[in-house]
Amino acid sequence: MRHFNLELNWNFSYSTGNTGLDKLGKGYKEVVNLPHDFSISLERSELESSGGAGGFFPGGIGTYEKEILIPDDGDNKVYILLVEGAYMNAEVYINGNLAAMHPYGYTEFKVDLTSYMRFGEKNKLRIVVNNNALPNSRWYSGSGLYRHVQLLTAEKVYIDPWDLYITSEDITAENAVVKFEASVTNVLTKDETIEILTTIYDRNGNEITSDLNSDTAKRNGKTTFKRQLSINTPALWSVEHPYLYKAVTKIIQNGCVLDETDTTFGIRSISFDPKNGFCLNSTSMKLKGGCIHHDNGPLGAAAFDVAEYRKIRLLKELGYNAIRTAHNPPSRALLDACDYYGMLVIDEIFDCWRQKKNSYDYHLYFEDWWKRDVESTIYRDRNHPSVIMWSIGNEIGERDGNSGGVQISQALCDHVRKLDPTRAVTNGVNAIFLDAGEFGGILANIFNGSAGDLSELPQEVHELLKECDRVTAEWGEITEPFCKDLDVVGYNYLDSRYVEDGVQFPDRVICGAESYPKMMASVWKKVEENPHVIGDFTWTAIDYLGESGIGRSFYDETGNLFGDYPWHISNCGDLDICGFVRPQGEYRKILWNKSTEPYLAILKPEHFGKKEIVSAWGWSDVVHSWSFPEHEGQKVRVDIYSNADEVELIINGRSIGKKAVNEELMVSFDVQYTPGVIEAVNYRNGMAAETDLIETCDTPYRLQLEVETENWSSDSTDDLKYITCSVRDKNGLLVPYADHFVKVEINGAGELTAIGTGDPVSEEKYKGHARKAYNGQLLIIVREKEKGITVVSAKAEGIRETTFEIKGNKAMKNSVSIH
Repeated sequence: MRHFNLELNWNFSYSTGNTGLDKLGKGYKEVVNLPHDFSISLERSELESSGGAGGFFPGGIGTYEKEILIPDDGDNKVYILLVEGAYMNAEVYINGNLAAMHPYGYTEFKVDLTSYMRFGEKNKLRIVVNNNALPNSRWYSGSGLYRHVQLLTAEKVYIDPWDLYITSEDITAENAVVKFEASVTNVLTKDETIEILTTIYDRNGNEITSDLNSDTAKRNGKTTFKRQLSINTPALWSVEHPYLYKAVTKIIQNGCVLDETDTTFGIRSISFDPKNGFCLNSTSMKLKGGCIHHDNGPLGAAAFDVAEYRKIRLLKELGYNAIRTAHNPPSRALLDACDYYGMLVIDEIFDCWRQKKNSYDYHLYFEDWWKRDVESTIYRDRNHPSVIMWSIGNEIGERDGNSGGVQISQALCDHVRKLDPTRAVTNGVNAIFLDAGEFGGILANIFNGSAGDLSELPQEVHELLKECDRVTAEWGEITEPFCKDLDVVGYNYLDSRYVEDGVQFPDRVICGAESYPKMMASVWKKVEENPHVIGDFTWTAIDYLGESGIGRSFYDETGNLFGDYPWHISNCGDLDICGFVRPQGEYRKILWNKSTEPYLAILKPEHFGKKEIVSAWGWSDVVHSWSFPEHEGQKVRVDIYSNADEVELIINGRSIGKKAVNEELMVSFDVQYTPGVIEAVNYRNGMAAETDLIETCDTPYRLQLEVETENWSSDSTDDLKYITCSVRDKNGLLVPYADHFVKVEINGAGELTAIGTGDPVSEEKYKGHARKAYNGQLLIIVREKEKGITVVSAKAEGIRETTFEIKGNKAMKNSVSIH
């Protein structure tokens, strides 16, 4: 099918859902481009119904309108609207007719517009997205048409985008069998004799093999055709070498091409068993995984292709080889990026079933929609070599068998395997919500923000977990019926059960579906020691909007699980929302041997000597800095992360001491802060090895702009440029304590899309032209409007401004006329 993007120039109107508030100016109209998240640009407030879980962002109702010109002779074609994501409760109207409704905000849906089209004139398309009933999510969801929207056209004999299925089997070094299953749709009233030509190309565009056969497409329906091709000396897809092929499938009649479909795929094998764990291409490996939510930080939920590719590239650089799309299907672009970079994926579908977690969440629609949403996910994603597991849920309340939980689990597993029998089915199971009594009451208080002292909560939680662990047999008996149909059982925060459950359930394959970041060393040790445990997925790999402040640290004070307004970021990722690496991310690189260098992490001097209370999802409030202007002569704690035998601390050329590195891969020193140079030196086999060195910076002198470059290209119209703006001293050193108010101006071919920092308590908007620096830097995101030069200028009071030119290669194109 031909794909026409409908990204640009939508007439958008926003309503709060309250006529009175709209009249007071809360409602507005503007022209927008997709992908578009309207919540990210709205004013946050502590009174918002989304609460801390939703980052205190508003919802509302967004209406998108556009006209599409269809030619006079267009009645010989079909027209299908493809909406990749609309959060949520979408209604699609064409020429005033309600053509479709779709409640789930995370699954793709298609709408056949053919019967409503008017040929030779403009057709009015209207999409209403209603995210007014809050709370409906446990994290920031965003609102609107936040993923791509396309119009697909074809002759009346065609292959639907979801109807081509490619698998590979009998893979050896010499040969691989590639199987094609294509369903051809024929909406005509008579059978049609057609030819189906399938051609496979390597990544350089060279033809590898092809197949041509004559077939009959049955009238008024779909006809499924199966083909089998062989590839000699196949290049296998792996995390180290993610080799991709392209299959081009054409429907031909009387020498004319009626339809053409391009599909990228990889050749690889996967297997799961308790003895060998997870095997990719017959080689056992551990999943170095991270959970990620769908937002893109300063962009909100808007799923720009560049943002999704950047996200995966940054995670690969940290050492990750797997992600879990918590707790919903991701964008198409994210999976394309995982295919490209070699990132394995747990593709998760639901966060709840019949039992609610919020008043207005998916539990309202599950009964009627689960099958359609499962099909949407699997039909769309099953050709991605990166996807290795389908997750049918996360922390499902029905795990103990209530509300038909066992029967639902079985039905979901059966339906998933019917659609794709080549991958494992999993579910993230957590003992915390197993008991509906005392423990459930405590957690209800926590999530309502009414719990007591945070320092008391972990002890209560751990005591109850120990009680659960003591009655292993009872826990196993309760959950076994729920888990028995799963190929891999996901354990959320249950690493204490890995060993004994390996004994009690010898045929069970376990995956650590969620774990606490501050326990990553001990958890990873258990993963490595137990073959039936295939990997660990930390919570989280990237910071996200919502679940405000769950990763906070406290010093001589306490608080609730969620931070009060203006907290709006989780504060628990290896990367912050801008993609800047946080200290725990540097620690993970050392844990996974992605880095051999030590890393200096200095506890902020104002915290020294205070009682430290770190959230279960948190990290100490440390910085990679030796610049504390107001704390000279004061005591500071210096942590050093290292995977060496010993590490030495040197300050201004004087050795402070040498310590053996423990199992936690960390040593600490209490020292007096003296400006100058601080250095950590690794020792391996008694010999000095790698070092980390930090110099004290001078006073702020100038701004600096640096643009990121991506090593991939696509036909996407949403080309973004990521630019880091930092405050530097006269020697070019970062000034990590700088918090200057930076004004950004964009001229030329680009436009400012977002500006942000990792500051979790900032009240500034991400859709502005100025922002305070945080840790000495901020992120500027520019979207190219046309080919040419974009001039980016940044200025701040008291320091030198700077200007940077970006040469653009793309122009945003808008398809409103269909030919």
